Amino acid sequence: MKVGFIGAGKMAEAMISSFLARKVLAAHTIFASDVSAERLRILKRQYNINVYSNNNIISGMAEVIFLSIKPQQMGDVLAEIAPGITNKHLVISIAAGRKISAIQELLPRARCIRVMPNMASLVSEGMSVFCAGSSATADDKRTAMKLLSCFGKVLELPEKKFDAVTAVSGSGPAFFAYLLNAVADAGVKQGLSGADALLLAEQTMLGTARLLIEKKLDPQELINSVASAKGTTAAGLAILEKSPVGSVLGKTILAAAERSRELSA
Repeated sequence: MKVGFIGAGKMAEAMISSFLARKVLAAHTIFASDVSAERLRILKRQYNINVYSNNNIISGMAEVIFLSIKPQQMGDVLAEIAPGITNKHLVISIAAGRKISAIQELLPRARCIRVMPNMASLVSEGMSVFCAGSSATADDKRTAMKLLSCFGKVLELPEKKFDAVTAVSGSGPAFFAYLLNAVADAGVKQGLSGADALLLAEQTMLGTARLLIEKKLDPQELINSVASAKGTTAAGLAILEKSPVGSVLGKTILAAAERSRELSA
């Protein structure tokens, strides 16, 4: 399999690094193009992949092409590469807010898949959700699963759910970081140093997520396990349960989902 990237930013680099680390692809089978000569130099030096300043070279070299460009660049880039894209190409877009129909309109001969990854892909703990266009095959879906699973978990969902996906997992890292920062700040107010409070909050959030996943626990099960009657956790939970935090988080997700709908309209 030969895989190309049009756009060689941080997300593309995270994918390339994961493909090589997992030995799913070899460096000589990966091709990347970008407007930034510096980005191309970095990728060549770090991973020894094939790099080009011309986007059209990618379609001639690779059978699977990742569109890892900014949404506002999509129209111009797709118009540029369209003449070289055939039904032999699987095009996988990670551009936020761009529907499959819009991509297929400009690349009518391609088999298309749309992906919403998230920033945790940079440390191989990503959450990627994909949906397939009408011309994509079962093999195309398996290819997407194989590649995307190199840097985290993968889920297939219908495109109509992508606004909710964007709000929960796409924007989610920022929301979780906001909450983590608030917990760390509260720890500082209770006498911890900033560095100690941040480490405690970070490792506790990481450990809690791993505990839920690996032990297959429902969040409420974990809450019940930690919160003994009249203990410290119960005292804290009493404040949370009386607060509007659940409503606020609901409004946060709603606002992100509505903005996603506006951007993809």
